[in-house]
Amino acid sequence: MKNKVIQSILAIGMLALGPTLYGQEDQSKKSQPQEQQQQADRSGEETLTGCLTEQQGSYMIATPSGEQLSVSGAPDLSKHKDHTVKLTGKRSEEGGKTKLTVSKIEHVSASCSK
Repeated sequence: MKNKVIQSILAIGMLALGPTLYGQEDQSKKSQPQEQQQQADRSGEETLTGCLTEQQGSYMIATPSGEQLSVSGAPDLSKHKDHTVKLTGKRSEEGGKTKLTVSKIEHVSASCSK
C-alpha cells in the first residue's frame, strides 16, 4: 500500500514537471542565427575606438595602442573632431598608408584622453 502511494506521488510529480521542462527553449541556439546575421552584415568591417583629429582637412583616428589611421567616408566626422569615438568601417591600404572608410560612428566622449 505504501509503495503505491509513493509511486502515485512520483508519477504525479513527473507529469506536472514534464510539460514545464519540455516548454523550455535552449537560448544559446536561439541567439546564434541572429549573431551570425549581424556578423554577416558587417563582413570585412572592424571597429576601432580612439581620438578623432583633423589636420588640413584630413581626419585621423589614434587608438590607445598607438595605431593611427586616415579616416573618410562619413559626412559627420567634423561633429566628432577632438572627441573619443568608436568607428566601424573597412580598412584598406592607399599609398602605403592605412585608411578606414567609416560606415558607422558612435560617440564615446567629448574629449580625448591623453
